[in-house]
Amino acid sequence: MGAVRHARLGAFSRRLGATLLAFACSTGAAFAAHPGDIDTGFGLGGYVTNDFFGTDEQIHAVAPMRDGRFVVTGKVTGSNVTGNGGSENVAVARYLPNGALDDSFGSGGLFQLDVDSAPDEGRAVRVLSDGSVLVAGTLSTAAHADYGLIKLRPDGSLDTTFGEADAGSARKGYVRLDIGGPQVHDEAYAMAVQRNGKIVLAGITRVFHDGFWYGQVAVARFTADGVPDTTFAGGQGHIVLAPFFGAAGDTLTTIALDQAGNLPADDRIVVGGYTFGRNTAFLARLTADGAVDTTFNTTGRVTLQAATSGGVSTGLSMLSAARLTRDGRIVVVGEGSDRGMAVMRFNANGSLDTTFGQNGRSLIKFSGISDEDIPMALALQGNGKIVAAGSATNRATGAAHQDFLVGRWNADGSVDTTFGEQGLKVAQVSTVEDGAYAVAVEVSGNILAGGYTSQPNVAPRDFALLRLLGDPDRIFANGFDAPPGF
Repeated sequence: MGAVRHARLGAFSRRLGATLLAFACSTGAAFAAHPGDIDTGFGLGGYVTNDFFGTDEQIHAVAPMRDGRFVVTGKVTGSNVTGNGGSENVAVARYLPNGALDDSFGSGGLFQLDVDSAPDEGRAVRVLSDGSVLVAGTLSTAAHADYGLIKLRPDGSLDTTFGEADAGSARKGYVRLDIGGPQVHDEAYAMAVQRNGKIVLAGITRVFHDGFWYGQVAVARFTADGVPDTTFAGGQGHIVLAPFFGAAGDTLTTIALDQAGNLPADDRIVVGGYTFGRNTAFLARLTADGAVDTTFNTTGRVTLQAATSGGVSTGLSMLSAARLTRDGRIVVVGEGSDRGMAVMRFNANGSLDTTFGQNGRSLIKFSGISDEDIPMALALQGNGKIVAAGSATNRATGAAHQDFLVGRWNADGSVDTTFGEQGLKVAQVSTVEDGAYAVAVEVSGNILAGGYTSQPNVAPRDFALLRLLGDPDRIFANGFDAPPGF
């Protein structure tokens, strides 16, 4: 495996006015640590970067473990299974609490999978109670991409009791599902585990209508041992949702899970995403067995169109992630016409919760009017606070570039001004470009964001992780509500 390196730069954080926060003043008196400060005991100055093969590598999902370790998934560009050339491969890495790779997992801390010398990618990860790891994403043949589901043993090897049949009685450790047929790309982006152990994947397929191929949301289910579940969606094993905005492409981004990573007690499935180029985001709900749930906004779906009236922004043009509160409400994060990180909250029946923020919506924005913040991930704390992560356009050090952005709101939707610098933290890993695709709250209550960084004079992206100080997490304090793996 290629060399692993930590970030070469020290920890930086930015005040809202874009001035650097020093670790100590000239008299030597250190600032008191508070939520939103960078955890300088993590990695090198609060950051970890990994360059495995000198190629394009990035993290898409993070799953903390009870013992302080954590697992990530994404992609690396590694060698093909045929041995000829290289392609994007599913990557799964496990880390120790201090940010070092866990050498007892995979090969030096990293597992990678290529199934047919074509692009593969991990997009969602779940650690089960026995330490095994489920990964969802895309597994491709030479002709097309399929939904992919992988199971690893706790040591980072493929679980050969799971997935497609292999030689003898063994299985491959992974399973592919072709929804759209040959030549059609199917891509899974989100995963949930139901209480009976069945595994739900959500993403998009392509459907031909009105003379073009358009993306449409598709939700599928597998048995606990990795076989497509034909009892789901009326016997088909998957459901393709009708378009949300006529002749346009829909993109699935999320399944709404609670803070512990679970579906609600009735295992109903809330998915979210947006329609490309239409300034419209959406939520939809299915029953546990894959039927459209018409108790949700009477149609099973909610659409949110971004608009501005009287200088007030409403709705979302992009919905990036969703979470379920303990009382069943749905918190989402995305971007609207105000080009910042916007959170909204909905009641369990799909109606807008107007008690949240300002008429159901609340904004954190760092970038200037001509720039944008890009929200990508969402997490809830045990005390009800809401954490979102993504990237911000930062001009403080010269030319505009993207940096890690983490913001926090109180449970009522007001911006938590006790966090970072007036509710947000902008953190620079490199002087080129970096940002978060994933965020999670650890058992300690600290906040872990994962994504990518690009170093000066080096074209490909690398894995990047940032840890911020948080609050003691009351849900996880006694383990009562901890998810499998915690």
